[in-house]
Amino acid sequence: MKFLTFALIIVFVNNLSASCPSDPAEWCLNIENAKSCNIVKQCWENVWSIKRRQSDQIEYTGLVNLTLYYETLCPDCKNFMSSQILNAFLTVKDIMNLTLVPYGNAKETWRNETKLWQFECQHGSDECWGNLLHTCVIYSKPKTDDHLPFILCMEGNNVDDIQTSATKCGLKYNVSIDEMEKCMFSRLGNGLQHEMAAKTEILNPPHKYVPWITLNGEHTDEIQKQAENNLVDLICKTYKGTKKPEACNQK
Repeated sequence: MKFLTFALIIVFVNNLSASCPSDPAEWCLNIENAKSCNIVKQCWENVWSIKRRQSDQIEYTGLVNLTLYYETLCPDCKNFMSSQILNAFLTVKDIMNLTLVPYGNAKETWRNETKLWQFECQHGSDECWGNLLHTCVIYSKPKTDDHLPFILCMEGNNVDDIQTSATKCGLKYNVSIDEMEKCMFSRLGNGLQHEMAAKTEILNPPHKYVPWITLNGEHTDEIQKQAENNLVDLICKTYKGTKKPEACNQK
C-alpha cells in the first residue's frame, strides 16, 4: 500500500491476529480489516487522514445533521460508535455534521445547598465520570476531527476500566486527562453536563433507549433502524448535494 512505509509494516507485523489479511495492501482497506490487524490508529494516521485531507479540497453544501445521544458504558453505544460512527466519519464525514451528546439515560438533580447539579447514571459512577469527560473534551476540542478519535478510542476499549482507557487514549490522541479533570470538577463542567442533559430531555419524541439517533433533527424507528444497519448509506441517501464522496457511489 503506497501510504504505508516498509518501516511501519515491520512495526505492525508483531500485532497481527489470525484473522488479519496476509496482504498488507488490505490492512487499511476497511474498518474490519484494520480492527482485525489491531492497527486502527495507524491506519487513521497514515492512510485515512491523508484521504480526508485530499477530500477537503472539495466543497460540499447542505450537510446532513446527525446527532448521537449516548452514554459511555452502554454496550450498544460502544458497538454503534466503533462500527457505524467510525465508518461514516472515515468515508462520508465531508457531507455530515456530527454532534455527540454524552448523557443517555442519566438523571440529574439540582442541589440548592451546593448550587450544582448531581448526576446518576445507568451504569454507575464510572459512567458519570466518562460522560463528563467526553463533555469536557467536546467543549475543549469542538472540532469533530479533534475530539472524535479520542472518544472512539475509549468507546472501542472493552478491556480496561474507563479511567485506564481514558489515560491510554489520551496519550494516543493528545488529550490531557489532568487538564480535562480541571473542567470536569468545576462549575463549568457541571454546567456543561447539565446542557447535555437538557438537550436529551427536550427530545421529541423522548428517547426510549441509547444509542438514539436524530437525522436533521428528526427521529423515527425507520431512521434508527437504517442508522444501525448502514449509517453510511443513510447519510448518502439523505444528502441532497450533487457532489458526493466516493463511498456514496459504491454498492
